[in-house]
Amino acid sequence: MTTPRKPSEQPRFRHWLKIGVRWIVLISVLVAVNVGFGALLHQFTDPISDKNLLMVNLGFIVLLLTYAVLLSVPFVPGVEIGVSLLMAHGSNAAPFVYLGTLTGLSLAYGVGVALSDKVSCNFLLSLGMRRACEFVDNIKLMSRAERLEKLEQSVPGWAGTWIVKRRYLLVALLLNVPGNSLIGGGGGIAMLAGLSRTFSAGWFFVTIALATAPVPILVYLFGPGLLG
Repeated sequence: MTTPRKPSEQPRFRHWLKIGVRWIVLISVLVAVNVGFGALLHQFTDPISDKNLLMVNLGFIVLLLTYAVLLSVPFVPGVEIGVSLLMAHGSNAAPFVYLGTLTGLSLAYGVGVALSDKVSCNFLLSLGMRRACEFVDNIKLMSRAERLEKLEQSVPGWAGTWIVKRRYLLVALLLNVPGNSLIGGGGGIAMLAGLSRTFSAGWFFVTIALATAPVPILVYLFGPGLLG
């Protein structure tokens, strides 16, 4: 004879079911965005052949603008997309891809700063991230110095001091890690930097300008063959 489920277990089950559904919807949207951009990328990475040159150029401009906007979206694989554009369009495209990268990352950072003291933690709470929600609420009214101190205290041991003092270097490294879309992608990293309000706008721009420059410069000088 089975034991009947306690009434209190039903609301708890429904609560976690709702959280699970929200995660599925969020992941599905991110996958759809990536697949959609992949299809758009494929459309304009074929050899020019007999295509109308003007249409190809207009399509490439649209592609770069779309790339810049999507790069600002968390969990979009910006590094991989940028490399694909460079391989497809060669050294002539390198300056434009670089400019699109800077635009997308700057946009993500700006959105993060704009939302840093306005964003509600309800979204995090709806995904079951209660501690993250509490952390966001606690740091909203803090100054940059207070946030840096809070960040240092929240990370154990030497890592806290290292992260705070070398946070710009850490951002530069994370932007160049292959597969960083798993931790938010370039857009997520930049948006988080803005949300944290622990990075000055000027130094953040210098950081992303230097961190994303090597590959476009090498492709511009030596061609896309070095990318494999």
